[in-house]
Parts: sequence; structure tokens; C-alpha cells
Amino acid sequence: MAGIITPLMRRSLAGTWLALKRNRREFPVNLPDILSKRDLIWDALIGASAFTALILNLIGLLNGITVALPHLLYIPVVLAAYRYPKWGLFIAGCIGGTYFLMVILVAGSSFTTIIEALVRTFVVVGIGWLIAVLSFRLRERQDLYQGLFYHSEAGSILLKDTAEGRVIEEVNDKAAELLHRTAPDLTGAPLTLFWSSDFERELFSQLRREGAVHAMETVFPLPDGSSETVLVSAALLPEKRAIITFVEITRRVHAERALKAANDKLKLLSRISHDHLHSTIDQMVQTVKNADAHCSDTVARGFFNQMRALALHLSRQLFLTESYKNLGNSPPAWLGVQQILESGNSALTYGSVSVRFWTERLEIYADPLFNEVLIHLAENAISHGIKIKNLIVTYHETREGLDLILEDDGIGIPADKKQRIFEYDEGGHAGIGLFICREILGVTGMTIAETGTEGNGARFVIHVPPDGYRIEGTGDDAPVRSLLVNPATAGLRGARYPTGTLVRELSAAEFPVAEALWTDYHETKGDPRTDRIFAGFLHDAAVSVARCRKHPDGFEVDAVFTPSAHRGHGYAHAVMWGLVEACGHDTLSMHSVKNLTGFYNYFGFVTIMESELPPSIRQRYAWADGEMEGANVSPMKRSPLS
Repeated sequence: MAGIITPLMRRSLAGTWLALKRNRREFPVNLPDILSKRDLIWDALIGASAFTALILNLIGLLNGITVALPHLLYIPVVLAAYRYPKWGLFIAGCIGGTYFLMVILVAGSSFTTIIEALVRTFVVVGIGWLIAVLSFRLRERQDLYQGLFYHSEAGSILLKDTAEGRVIEEVNDKAAELLHRTAPDLTGAPLTLFWSSDFERELFSQLRREGAVHAMETVFPLPDGSSETVLVSAALLPEKRAIITFVEITRRVHAERALKAANDKLKLLSRISHDHLHSTIDQMVQTVKNADAHCSDTVARGFFNQMRALALHLSRQLFLTESYKNLGNSPPAWLGVQQILESGNSALTYGSVSVRFWTERLEIYADPLFNEVLIHLAENAISHGIKIKNLIVTYHETREGLDLILEDDGIGIPADKKQRIFEYDEGGHAGIGLFICREILGVTGMTIAETGTEGNGARFVIHVPPDGYRIEGTGDDAPVRSLLVNPATAGLRGARYPTGTLVRELSAAEFPVAEALWTDYHETKGDPRTDRIFAGFLHDAAVSVARCRKHPDGFEVDAVFTPSAHRGHGYAHAVMWGLVEACGHDTLSMHSVKNLTGFYNYFGFVTIMESELPPSIRQRYAWADGEMEGANVSPMKRSPLS
């Protein structure tokens, strides 16, 4: 109720308050005796105007005047319909019928006069009906807003801006109760009776700027010297009036303060505990390291290494549980997946594991702790994966949203543990990290599952709902990110092909890099809305590019090009390797130059009939009219690996 006043209601409220001031008899208050005679005044006015109008029309009819005088009948009809809406049509009918009867009796010999009188009678009755309907609806709305004002569980006050300042015109019982005063004491009193002048100025300054105030917190002093905290809402009304509603929240504020104090103490205790635990773990790791350095027994050193690995794992679990208490404290935000993974690259690129991220333009709407989820999943695969040589992060759009995929080529996870690894009690709490990851993802509607095959590697799939991701540069709601300085040499960005070539996906702002190479390839242009472009780099210069274009009915690989000056070094192999690894979760189609089909066979493409191509991709070579031989191209397709 504190925010019940809307702009749509203000005009009706203004009329309600004026009627309220004129017609207090509807409410249980003491009224002057003269107001009880108001109905008699209205009745007399309606009767006198009706009698006068009918007498004047009768005199006019006797003297042959039938034009102007009938308009006088509208006066009693309007007065009666306004004052007595339920009887308005009946009274209008009586007045109109009386006039029509007079015409028949006095001037009944004229057919034209009778027709005119009949039309006027219908007009009089119609006006009476219309005024009655409008008046009845006005009374209904008046009763509605009066009911809201007087029977609301929020305090309501009607103010009037006068020469002496803002004074109270009306208050409801709840306002009087909350202010610990009576309605007569408040009526006519200045607003500063229970409100500081500074807050009054602040409130009405905002009212003048915005036209309404919603849920502003303030404090009201009470007559006994105490105070109460309230949420105030207000709106301006016509005729220098304003309405203020407020609800008392003192108990809630005290409870929030007590809860915050208790939470602060718990956080302090938790931080102290975590600090001591981390310190103890560091001492354990150092002790094991010293013991290992002074031990020549191979078996014992193996146990020392296991102890050190367990201590480091415990440290990581402590960090995750410490982060979990902040879950939901910060609002979700758009987070760049590639930037998150690259920020943890120092922890992920050790040993002989090749780590490759193909998420350059992907952004996900998630809790800020989503960063920890990705780093933990990648680190968990590297540190606990057995026989793992490659860790690849890609994504795949589906009808239900998007799947973010982290997969490795280790021994995988047994089928009977795929669900249990996300539970809190798995392995004597060993699975607490994945449990927390699942909870963090759930804040913004994401889910996680392990879908790998035992013996072929683990595969974690994070499913993102349709409104939870965007591809940078694809529209106004996914703006182009700023161009990095020397992006090709920014640390270890990109993936290394076995020959040493650095390969990575280009951001939308870097598409001109590819277009510069395509100058000699039909002057091809890229479109961030549909294209993913992959480039191979020699030092800080792009030397080869390839494109995967999204069509309404499929994905097409084209524009694979290396300038003649850089051919013969395997750069085209490198960019195709990157493209297929990044986009290979979808079926890829293409038109290959005939002498390059063997090249594309290496990446899993097979020759197909032209009719097997998706229609929108087949349309590109419609000019060949099915004669692929004459166009020197061969349709090819690559299906996703199972």
C-alpha cells in the first residue's frame, strides 16, 4: 500500500477528495446539522427547475413557440441524473414524457410538431441516461478510493499546500495509530508536527522532479519521545494537494541490524578459522617438502608426494567453501568465458597437458563466482585426470540454449559415479568442490552434468538457458568489445598447433584482420552476426584464416585462405585444426575446390551429393545448376564425432 498511488489514479483521487470534503455524511464523524439538509436543497432545486422548465414550455406551446424553450428541460434532467444516478433514467423519462404529452394535448394537430417533440423526448431521456451512467461510475470510483484511503493497513495522509505551509486535510485511522495521535489532533496540523523540515524539503523536491516517491525510508518522532522507522510513498495531486502513505518497519529494521551484527561476527570467526587452517596447511606442505628433501627412500618419497597433493587439494577446497558464503551477494553480470579461463592460465598450463580454449566471443550472464567454477573444473581435470594429454573448452548452441563443454582425453569417470560426484558426501566429502560449483551455476539457472565415456575422457557440460548467454558482436544487446593491444602476443592467448603456429578465434573487432588477408580472396567480408573466424599467427601478424558461417539450416566452412607469400608452412592446416576443434560439435558443410578434397578429408570431411547439402548452403552455387564438375567444386560434409 505504501506505493499504491499511480499517475493513473491522481485525477480520480482529486475529485474524490473534493467530494469527500463536501459529503462527509458517508463516514462515521460528527457533521454540522446543515449538511443533513443537503438532500432537501437538491430535491428542491431539481423540482423547481423541472416545474419551471415544463411551465415555460407549456406557455410556449400555447403561443406557438416550440424551438428554444425545450432546451430548458436539460437542466432538471442533468441535476437529477447527477444527484440520483440510479433514478436518473426514470426522472428523465418522466420529464420527457410530460413534455411529449403536453405537445400532443396542445399542438397535436401538427404531425411535424409531434415528430419533433418525440425526437426531443428521446434526446432528453438519452442525456439523462448518459449523465446517470457517468455519475454512477464516478460514485463507484469515489467509493473505491475512499475505501482504499480509510481502510488501508498503511497510514494515509492528504496534504494541502497553503500560504502557511503544508497542512493535513485528512488522515485515516491507521495513520493516526502509527503516529500515536488522534485524527482531530492531526487534521489541520502542519506536516512538521511529526516530520523534520529537512526531510520534508527532500521529499517534495523529489516529488517535483519525478512526480512520485516510492518506499523512501525515514524516521517519525512520537509524542512519548520515541521514534519509529517507516517507508514513505507519495504522489502529487491537482489543486496543490499531495497524498502520502507509509508503513512502519521498525521491527524489521531492528531485526536486520541484529542479523547483520550476527553475520559479521560469524564472518569474522570464519575468516579466523580459514586463516588458521590455511596456515596449518602451508606448514604441512613445507614439512612434507623438507622431509622429502632429506629422504632417499623411493617408497617413502611417493607417500610424501601424495601427502603434499592432498594438502594442496584441501587448500583448494577451503578456498571454494570460503567463496561459497559470498554466493548471491553480488548481482549477476556478463562474464567473458575466454577472459576467465586465460586469467587462470598460469595454474592450468603445467606438465605435458595441452590446454585449449575456443570461447573467444562467448559471454555468460552469471554470478561473479562463475569464475571459480570454470577455473576449478579446468584445474580439477588437470590435477586429477589420469593419462590426460589434452583439455579443450568449446561451446555448442542448441534449441534449448547453449552447452559450454570442458572435455579431456583421460580415463574418464565411471558411469555409476557421474551423478554422485556432484553430491556433498561423495568420497568422504571429496566431491565438495563440484557440489559448490553446481550450486553457483544454479543461481542463474545453469546446470552441469558429466557426459563423457569411461576410458575416453571426462566431459563436463554446463547448460546455459537461452537468455543467459550472448556472442560478442552479434547485436545491440551483445556489443563489440574493445580491441586489445597486440592481441597476438598478449601472453599465451590462443592454442599451439603441433608445428608451433599460434591459432585463435578473432573477436568481432578483429574481423578487419581477416578481411585484409581476404583482399586477394574475392574481397571476402566477415559478419560478426553469423561468422566465427580463426586465424594463424606468425609473431604478431595473421598469415592464414578460415571461417565457419552460421546459416538458418546449417554451418558452412569457407574462405580458407593463406596468402601466397606464406604458403607451404602448414598454416592452413593449423587454422582448419582450430576451426574444426572449436566448431566440430555441429555438422559442417562446404564446397571444396576439387584438388583440395584430400586436404579436407584429413579433418574428417567426406564428399557427398549436392542434394545432401542444407538448402541455404546449396543455394550459394545455384548458378552452377547442379554442374559441380563444371564449377570445379565438390560438396563435402563433416559430422560431429560421437
